[in-house]
Amino acid sequence: MSSAIQYQGRKARRAGSEQRRQAILDAALNIIVTDGIRAVRHRAVAREADVPLSATTYYFKDISDLIADAFTLFAERALENVVRPFRDQAFALIQEFQGDGASRETLIESLAQVTTAFMLDELNNRRDHLIAEQAFLQEAILDPRLRELADLYLEEMGTLLVGACEAIGSPTPELDAEVIHARIMALEVRLLTHPELASEASVKTRMRHLLEKLVPHD
Repeated sequence: MSSAIQYQGRKARRAGSEQRRQAILDAALNIIVTDGIRAVRHRAVAREADVPLSATTYYFKDISDLIADAFTLFAERALENVVRPFRDQAFALIQEFQGDGASRETLIESLAQVTTAFMLDELNNRRDHLIAEQAFLQEAILDPRLRELADLYLEEMGTLLVGACEAIGSPTPELDAEVIHARIMALEVRLLTHPELASEASVKTRMRHLLEKLVPHD
């Protein structure tokens, strides 16, 4: 992904400079999560990152470049630390059940448990990630420079789900993957706005309902 998407701001020339640059991007992401994108300003970012104002303006003359690069860093980290680990876990589970010849019901139950645990972990322990993701996708609607990045980000998640649907024998894996992804993202938004609804029983019921419709019968 890094080869396809270019950062907008000035490149760091030394390791120490790169650390400062990333601190600035992390500070911008923190502000986006707590106060929204429009609160990202050079002075606010410099204060959050504990760096001189001249450092933020050196790397990012244009505030829109700072926002774009912050979301680029977010997407790269999310793919590496969230999406791909979940992919590996889901595929390992499917392969295990295929090898054991487990029943459809057992597979649905296990996938529902894994998906529920993943979503609740995000809501409870990576809430900032989910808020940043929503802000990123919203900003991609407004900023054409972010659209290719958003497409790549969503495509990787889509590829994960298509592969999972193929592994469970779906006759229409691409369409089923779209349904799963849309349902998960809609539920995440709902639970972000109403965290009191984020119970294991509630999430699992919805995941089971979805999987019952999509997992082929033996």
